[in-house]
Amino acid sequence: MERGPLVAWSTDPRVRLRDTPGRARTDEEAAERWHADIAGNVPIEFVARLIGTLAGELAADPDHVVYGIGAEPGLLELYVDVDSWTHFDDFGLSGFISHDGHAAVVGRPVDSPAPPIHGDASITWHLAASPEDLGHLWDISFTDKTPPFLMHAVVAETLDPRPTLRSTSFPFPAAVAPLVSIERVSSPSRRPSAQPPHAEPPRTPEPKRAPKSR
Repeated sequence: MERGPLVAWSTDPRVRLRDTPGRARTDEEAAERWHADIAGNVPIEFVARLIGTLAGELAADPDHVVYGIGAEPGLLELYVDVDSWTHFDDFGLSGFISHDGHAAVVGRPVDSPAPPIHGDASITWHLAASPEDLGHLWDISFTDKTPPFLMHAVVAETLDPRPTLRSTSFPFPAAVAPLVSIERVSSPSRRPSAQPPHAEPPRTPEPKRAPKSR
């Protein structure tokens, strides 16, 4: 028996998540307002950040998510490690490419002269990993009406140079394994328990006094 796509609707239900592209509509029959496409072996941390951010904002202000009504929740800033990423701005595209050339974060304004990404002129942000030796591994695309806070959350996660911490019970996909350097980290040891019941608190030693002079 063939498995169908997994679909989840928001409670209103104006936003749909599925294991094919996620999309937002004012209602089930309405035209789509924005969508985010996820394809390939996207790191689970990126997917979790996207879903967690979306769920949090839906709970706080669903009209903002769907219609773009209201102000963005605070200033959106990106912190880029210049030792890991190089900025580029050429031929109507701008963004960052990793120093090893394996990954890129690409911005394309809707009025850019550059060819549309995936043939879709509404896509304004595209994140991808395509190592030369392994070919295309994964990509995430956002259309121009996608809430900026949602794009920002995933782009920031992509640009973060810190190592990913995962359990050894969660193996990397075989296609990604050649690119991964694994360093085992010991589990933090438990702190010793507090003093046993009825134990006397430690006494503070009395300060030494200087001898009196006559």
